[in-house]
Amino acid sequence: MRKLTLFLLCLFSLLFADETLLTDTFNKTRWRAANTSEYAKIENQVMKLEDERRYLRSGIIKDFSRGSKFRLVVEGRGTEKLKIGFFSYGEKITQLFSQELQLSKDFAAYEYVCEIPERARQVTPIIQGSGEYRKVILSHVFDPDYQLVATPPYQMTAETPTPITFTLYHQGKIVENATFVELGQEAFHRESGATAYAWIDKAETAKFDAAAKDIRLAKAVNILYLGDSLTHFDIGHNHVDKVGFFLNKYNPGKAEVFNYACGGDDIQRIVNRLDGNTSGRWGKRYQDLWSRSYDWAFVFLGHNDTKASSAKNYAEAVVPPERQRTLYEDLLSKLKAKGIQRIILMSASSSNFALCQANSAKLTKVHNRFGEPKHLEAFNSVLKELAQKHHLEYLDVYEAMKALSNKAELLNPNDGVHLTTAGHDFIAIETLKYLSIKQ
Repeated sequence: MRKLTLFLLCLFSLLFADETLLTDTFNKTRWRAANTSEYAKIENQVMKLEDERRYLRSGIIKDFSRGSKFRLVVEGRGTEKLKIGFFSYGEKITQLFSQELQLSKDFAAYEYVCEIPERARQVTPIIQGSGEYRKVILSHVFDPDYQLVATPPYQMTAETPTPITFTLYHQGKIVENATFVELGQEAFHRESGATAYAWIDKAETAKFDAAAKDIRLAKAVNILYLGDSLTHFDIGHNHVDKVGFFLNKYNPGKAEVFNYACGGDDIQRIVNRLDGNTSGRWGKRYQDLWSRSYDWAFVFLGHNDTKASSAKNYAEAVVPPERQRTLYEDLLSKLKAKGIQRIILMSASSSNFALCQANSAKLTKVHNRFGEPKHLEAFNSVLKELAQKHHLEYLDVYEAMKALSNKAELLNPNDGVHLTTAGHDFIAIETLKYLSIKQ
């Protein structure tokens, strides 16, 4: 588990050191005065503020650990003074602001760096000061040479959890007598911006234990996950982490899980990234993917592939079956070429389609609708066909989820597609059941 944790921290350091969370060049009107519905005026990609109110735009929604460092850079000009900063949304809303900064008559960059005082689910940039503004960059900042590791990184138990230990590494070596702030399940190293959080689910484990207790791993395995937001969201305590935890519970030290899922992915984006395309938010996510070999690979996609446009009356999935088949053939060829012996194609999960329809009905502009059963089932049919053709494995979570009377509880109540905690539990248990049978 220690090795796995170190890998995860190294991965995120490599990918997200000085990670740019937001770049705004004011192509659209997005900034509004705090506590109002009044938006700032933007002309020729310049935002002009004429009062001293605080203006904010949509924040970055993500889990940020206590002590995470952020840098806000604002390009502006004017004759008045400027303050920039953030709202950090944790247990309470924390306001973090720079000192007053004197604007110059020519455009110049103004910077503010701070750390958040508690774990947050969102950070929102703020500008306060009369003037003209043409660019904003919000970054998450830390030194990639440092990693702060929590051991164990994830655990589920109804009993007293295993004590957590934190270790600071510099360039892969333990820093002796390291000084960092430790508060229960979280810790941070102020000098480097390195943070760690150990997830603990206090819950009954009987269903997980029943599914996992008979799994016997003859040898240690490296397990690769490729997927979309259903596997990327809640990383650190989602279905992948639960599978890894219970595999190791009954096969200590034999399972290492490497989660390379990317929110928004479909099969086309995965193939493009494997072909070296580094565009987009997750362009560099695969940069060290092949720095190790894998024994197993799970591929869990479907909802982005099967979304359908209102412009075509939702008649066609964005990745139609024939295109899906061609792209999966390409992916399978790539995975086999890397020597992966066990490839498990997971079906798309079921959706709360009534909610997807209701959300779609509220929109008047051209849009994509998710979760239509006929598209999901066509997607799954192609996976079954490919698994049979290539003598691979097919893990069907769709039919089991579809049959549940309480299916809606497994799915996000706002969109009807993403997984709740109960949804992650369900996928994990189904995966463990499958592995117990298919040994």
